[in-house]
Amino acid sequence: MAFKISTDCIACGSCLPECAAEAISEGTEYYTIDAEACIDCGACADACPVGAISEL
Repeated sequence: MAFKISTDCIACGSCLPECAAEAISEGTEYYTIDAEACIDCGACADACPVGAISEL
């Protein structure tokens, strides 16, 4: 199961360096996660200061 970033994302970038799979990229308004590349480690969710990242 992969993780997703909701529209609650404030685009702070805290999650980006935490992703070992490099599955996170900057979108137009907020960051996104490539579900196929996600290794389901949860490091990004732990790093998010606003709780915008959750499991699919």
